[in-house]
Amino acid sequence: MQLQRCAALGAVPLAAAGLLVGCSTDSSDHAGARAAFYSQPVAWLPCTEGQARHWFSDAPADGRTCALVRAPLDYHQSGTLSPEAVDTVSLAVARRPAEEDKRGTLLLIGGGPGDPGLPMLDMPFPEQVRKHYDIVSYDPRGVGRSTPPIVCDPAGGDLVEDQDSVTATETARRAFVASCVHGTGAKELRHIGSDEATDDIDVLRGVLGEQQLNILAASYGTQVAAMYVQRYPGGYRAAVLDGVVDVTENNTQMRVGQNKGYQDTFNRVAAFCVDRYRAQGRPDCPLGADPAQAQNVFHAILRETKDHPVPAGATPPIEPNDVLQALSTSLLWPEGWTPYLDALAAVRRGDGTPMRALASEQPEQSPRQAPSAPDTKANALAAITCADVAEPTTDRASRQAGEAQLHDAATYDDFEPRPTEFPLDTCDLWPTPGTAKAYQPHRGEGSAPVLFVGTRHDPTTPVRNAQRMANYLDSPLVIREGDGHTFVFAGVNACVDDLVVRYLDDPGSTSDAVCE
Repeated sequence: MQLQRCAALGAVPLAAAGLLVGCSTDSSDHAGARAAFYSQPVAWLPCTEGQARHWFSDAPADGRTCALVRAPLDYHQSGTLSPEAVDTVSLAVARRPAEEDKRGTLLLIGGGPGDPGLPMLDMPFPEQVRKHYDIVSYDPRGVGRSTPPIVCDPAGGDLVEDQDSVTATETARRAFVASCVHGTGAKELRHIGSDEATDDIDVLRGVLGEQQLNILAASYGTQVAAMYVQRYPGGYRAAVLDGVVDVTENNTQMRVGQNKGYQDTFNRVAAFCVDRYRAQGRPDCPLGADPAQAQNVFHAILRETKDHPVPAGATPPIEPNDVLQALSTSLLWPEGWTPYLDALAAVRRGDGTPMRALASEQPEQSPRQAPSAPDTKANALAAITCADVAEPTTDRASRQAGEAQLHDAATYDDFEPRPTEFPLDTCDLWPTPGTAKAYQPHRGEGSAPVLFVGTRHDPTTPVRNAQRMANYLDSPLVIREGDGHTFVFAGVNACVDDLVVRYLDDPGSTSDAVCE
């Protein structure tokens, strides 16, 4: 594989029960020590005023208000924590008020890691949700409008395409890591991961004046949500996890699962190409007439673009990594398949311009999200991932088996001979160990069931993740047939949305279901 894939409202802090192995190093009641953060004064202003006027490209007149909420940089330092006494982060938060009688707050937790969450407030929520819930979105620490930002130098290392040698690749990755330490700060970089993000949610709960939250989490956000429902079993009333991370998997297992998911989706794109793509009136499928041979055809295209880069107008010519980068941004949702195949057909005709446009795009947003492309997004993905999973080492030999597993899990992009040696990963070179290790989850006694939602052919969070997590937490599972990644309240599947609305109305009423 070449691609890596306002005034406080009077809530009291909950005890941090059941702290996770690998996610917290102290089982004491940190929540009581941080009460000042729950009761901090917060200046809520219309999102069209002050610095928040830049947070949304076109904020609708729905009464939303915006604020910055402070949280401890390091939750685990000793003593009483207060905004005046310790280093803090500021979380950019937006709240859309219930249109009628409020029944609670629905907190949205976005994906990535590193995706800004504020744009989720513009999702097409069902009427029942808009009427009865304050809906709250936020940018996680280090991301988007939250501060301090994650800052790395993209020129410090290419995390997508390997260099000419293993040593050169590792040198570039070390330079990238050093740029993150320099640009973000060593202390800030240590406290930018999912462990802290979990506690941030409970600070938001307190600031919002809620005894319990309702949660909707997507993709990577499901990891943070799963950690929250275990760490704070009394802090949530309902939690919907869509596009589920399996928290029992280590980093290698998770990435192998993703690679297998992308291979499955590539195979499905090949079948789509010779069937529905051609039925749309397109010319011959650029992957050939036989889906079983599509991978070989794709490899031939990649080799040809390596030997003879394809002109792309005034932009650099198309090379293999451009074709693969565009593919990675197009696979997640079926809406991206036809534009990608069109661009691939153009490459075969000698025109790389459409492929350059796709390769230069930010990864596709879910259909339910407004587009956003902050400068920090790619850096945040690397930094938060490594803050969670890093196991620093200089022993390249110790990583060969795992890297070989990753390489062999997907073959659609293996157009060159299998490497004889794999370089250390960026997270292997991280300065500190990760703080969100794999763990066995369970549902706290008396806490509500969690609703898990999976898509049958999700390339990045395979449906088996949702199946396993539903089993661990003794909770219901909704499976959407088809392709794509995260669909709740996307305006795409009424069956899924209706079941989620019913669950939010009565968390104990939902059972397993399949939606076409």
